[in-house]
Formats: sequence, C-alpha cells, structure tokens
Amino acid sequence: MVSEKYIDQANRLGGFYGDLKLGSRPALLVVDFQKGFTQPRLSSLAGEFDDAINATCSVISNVRGKMPIIFTICGYRSQLEAGRWIEKCSALEDLILGTEACELDPRLPVNLESGDLLIFKQMPSAFFGTSLCSTLNFIGVDTVFIAGCTTSGCVRASVVDALQCGFGPFVIEDACADRSVTQHESNLVDMESKYAQLVSSEELIELALARI
Repeated sequence: MVSEKYIDQANRLGGFYGDLKLGSRPALLVVDFQKGFTQPRLSSLAGEFDDAINATCSVISNVRGKMPIIFTICGYRSQLEAGRWIEKCSALEDLILGTEACELDPRLPVNLESGDLLIFKQMPSAFFGTSLCSTLNFIGVDTVFIAGCTTSGCVRASVVDALQCGFGPFVIEDACADRSVTQHESNLVDMESKYAQLVSSEELIELALARI
C-alpha cells in the first residue's frame, strides 16, 4: 500500500494512479550505486545514501536466485561521451572509467561470477544506448524492480524508459536515494502517479519469498 504522502489529489482527479500488474518474470535493476555517487570524497555528485544502500543489500540477498540482478555504472572514457549532459552537470567529469568513482559501492553483494550483470551507461537512463532492453527481452523479463540513485535523475529516467519499452517498473522507494529529500519525494509522487508502482523493500522481499 502506497503511503498517502505519495498521493497527489490533482493527479488522482486527472485519471492517474492506475495499478501496474506484477508480471511472472521480474528482474532487479540497481542504478548507479557506484562510489562516485556514494562516497563524497570522490565527487560532489555523491550523497548520504546509506539507508537506501542497506535496503538494496537486503533486497539483493533475498531475491538472489529468484530473479536476474542487473547493476549499472555511469562512466566515460572521455567527456565527449557525456554529450550535452555535461553542460548541465559539470561534475560528470569525475566519472572516468577505470577510476574509483566508477566502481560499484563495496557494500553491495555483487556476484558477477554467478550471473549478476553489469552494464555501463553514459546517459541518465539505464536503457538509453545500452544493451539492457535487448537483454531483458532475451531472458523473458516483463517486470523491473528498480533501486539506486538518484531518484530524480537516473532512477526516474530508467523508470520512464522501462515503461516505454514495455516492462512494468516497480520502484523500491526505500532503496532509492537523492541528494535532495524534496526531489526524492516529489519524484516518487510523480512516478507513482504516472509511470510506476512503489513498493518497499520489505514488500518486495515478501513477494520474493512467497510468490516469485
């Protein structure tokens, strides 16, 4: 059940807040929980995301073996790959591939040897310019649970593209984070009303243990 703080009455009157159906073949997408976003010593892009990372770690541990797990990292070989985006966000220059800023946060229980996937991206959406859509189609995924950062940036962009590509996006609200609490909450309101379903990490773990 979605918290009332994520319900906007004007959107409800406008015909939003329909229910997305949970599919039979979900995947977990963890967006950009890399050191450049989680360790302030490395970049001004980083925030205090400990609670969301802890929730994500709990989800990963409980759904492993029950669904594919995919991680993304945002990074560049040169600033040219950032295109026009770097004009709006000069701190992207910190995300150089091969540096510590483009390593996954070490708290995440990643296991690439057992089948976890790692996708590198250059733009906000995990789908844009990557193999993610074709990979999800190949393995028969119809639903994507999404965690990561930032809620107002790469998470939201990935949610919108997931919906547009035909995958039902379910945002794990306590496993997402933003540098701005206001942006975090306002984007959860917007995604819940128009593009996604919100679930808590506890709800997802219950689903994984009971149904998936």
